Amino acid sequence: MAYFNHAFSKAFYAKTHNQTITETTADLGGGGALGEFAIVDSGYKVLNALGVAGHAGGFYLAQSSFQVNDKIGNNPGHGGYAESHKSKMIMKKYISDMWITECNNETAGTANIIIKPTLANQSCFPCGTDPIFRVDIKGTAALRLLNHNAYASLSGSLPMVQENQLSENQSTPGTVVTIPANGVDMCCVEQASGKVGIAPSIVAANLRDQFNNDPILSQFGTATLTQSVGGGAYAAPTVAQENAIYAGGAAGINGDGTWLVDTLYKVTITLKTSCELQTQFSSCSFDTRDFYLLGGLKVMVDLQDEVGNPCVACQGFVIESSTDFKQRRTSSDTAINDILLTENYRQSPYNQGNRDSSRFREQEGMSGIVTELGRDATTSTCNGAFKVYHLLHNVPRFNNPSGVFDNDQYHYKVYVKCTGELSSLDADWLALAIDAGVTKFDGSGVVTSVADLIDKGGDI
Repeated sequence: MAYFNHAFSKAFYAKTHNQTITETTADLGGGGALGEFAIVDSGYKVLNALGVAGHAGGFYLAQSSFQVNDKIGNNPGHGGYAESHKSKMIMKKYISDMWITECNNETAGTANIIIKPTLANQSCFPCGTDPIFRVDIKGTAALRLLNHNAYASLSGSLPMVQENQLSENQSTPGTVVTIPANGVDMCCVEQASGKVGIAPSIVAANLRDQFNNDPILSQFGTATLTQSVGGGAYAAPTVAQENAIYAGGAAGINGDGTWLVDTLYKVTITLKTSCELQTQFSSCSFDTRDFYLLGGLKVMVDLQDEVGNPCVACQGFVIESSTDFKQRRTSSDTAINDILLTENYRQSPYNQGNRDSSRFREQEGMSGIVTELGRDATTSTCNGAFKVYHLLHNVPRFNNPSGVFDNDQYHYKVYVKCTGELSSLDADWLALAIDAGVTKFDGSGVVTSVADLIDKGGDI
């Protein structure tokens, strides 16, 4: 049997942390405390923070069973799983690495397009031209929907508003924008004298509406419009200002017939989070083969002319920028899959794929694991679900020519819900890391703080 360079994985779910030194693993889960976690010595006695730091021998990671009723099929004659979950014995000198995955929340990707006049009452968009914005959205969710990345060319001179359209980005949400009886008139011909080019406010409003009305792009995000006057903070246009655009356009968002040179119009495209884009089911129908997302989407916007070339005339007057998504580190699916993998190692059944699977799981005492760990939110608030404590234990080869003795490499993970973080476990993990000589991320020395362990866990 060859030596495997990967690590066997074993996961724990620490709902509570036991540090009562007078107790043993037999006391874990007492009084129905499912998911009670502890670090215990070789005699299975619970260690507190001081004991962890000063312990020289082997120790175990231990946790009470997940199941309320540990008998398979509720039949004591079939045996049971009342014993606690335990790791193999861990020696500090064989700990090769430790780190902590923090509860990072996902930040959605965005793109900003800032449009400004060239001079007072002058625009870089000549009348009769068609400012084209090429929008590309890339990511797993787009590929799953279309089998290719999403893209479209949006017109800055073609209005897309519909009758009684509700503007979701104005200062009074839910107020109906007034649409003229003869339709929207944004033609340069209707401008007052002294105005040169298509009003920047018109281009910005059209870009927003084009995106939000596109049948494909609108599935991945939302565009909003804000304005900044005189270098002030950006704010959503009022109802009167939006009505001024749709009534004739020439007045722009200012509503007074002028295009101030220091008025900037910003269209912000905010993409949906992975929580909103993934297909998700309830706990009772969870399947370890379910697809879930941890990564987000990326959006890019480029201004072009009618033939697809960069718009040279507007360089410096149309500013494009984007912010990439920041990935959340853990999800409920991550934790559930790891915990069920550990249960499979223990030969605990998790039936799936059959019509009666949910009934099998209920009878076999396995239905409560998914319910206990919970599922991800399906809203735009896409938060990290668990804080994870990692320990890599690697026993080197001694005298094993057969390759089947003392060559274990285990990756232990302890999951703690982000809504119930255990500061006591932080202290224990740091004490172990210091005693084991775990180095900092940059290799400058042994870790000295929990922040050093979190730094090793990464931030994206």
